[in-house]
Amino acid sequence: MLCPLAISFAEGCKTKELTDPIFGPDYSPTNVFRKWPVLPAELRRVAVLPLSYNELDASAPSGEQTLEPMLQAELTKTARFESIFVKPSQMQLWTGKERWNSSDELPPDMLKVLTQKTGCDGVLFIRLSQYRAYPPILTGWQMKLVTKEADILWAVDELFDAAEERVSNSARRFDRGRVRNNPALEDSRSILLSPTKFGQYTLHAVFQTLPAR
Repeated sequence: MLCPLAISFAEGCKTKELTDPIFGPDYSPTNVFRKWPVLPAELRRVAVLPLSYNELDASAPSGEQTLEPMLQAELTKTARFESIFVKPSQMQLWTGKERWNSSDELPPDMLKVLTQKTGCDGVLFIRLSQYRAYPPILTGWQMKLVTKEADILWAVDELFDAAEERVSNSARRFDRGRVRNNPALEDSRSILLSPTKFGQYTLHAVFQTLPAR
């Protein structure tokens, strides 16, 4: 016969069930181009241009300020290459404009100038294509990785809408995987209310589509 102390200890060790179970499939970015499954060995250093956005969108500057730190952190975590984050003031000095999108008509010597100034082997263009900070949160990314010879290695154009079930599932599972305390005491649905946390998820999902190293 077990003593009361033993019974109490056994009950205390039971795992508390999650209060916000997640059901259904995840979302995987599909609008992705990869020239090769593995990055070229010579691509070791990449100049990451300042985040560009639609200047006619009143919410975009706020999105840039919110997501720029997340962008740098998530890209660095991939360890695909050494990232040289170019400042807007540097781009203004070198090219006459702070921010460039890959679809812009670029100065003919722009890649050459960036190579000379940063010692890069490639350039990463990043654009915040859409941004909505209030629920349902919306974050869109357009990115393009090119060599210094302007050869496209990777490109992505994805829109993450928190109102879509698969996107919501993936975001919540991402948040669940980051919980450091007792998962039973956390609510993964909070990521759907946070532009910063949801933005981090979208960047993680996008950068996971980069060619391997």
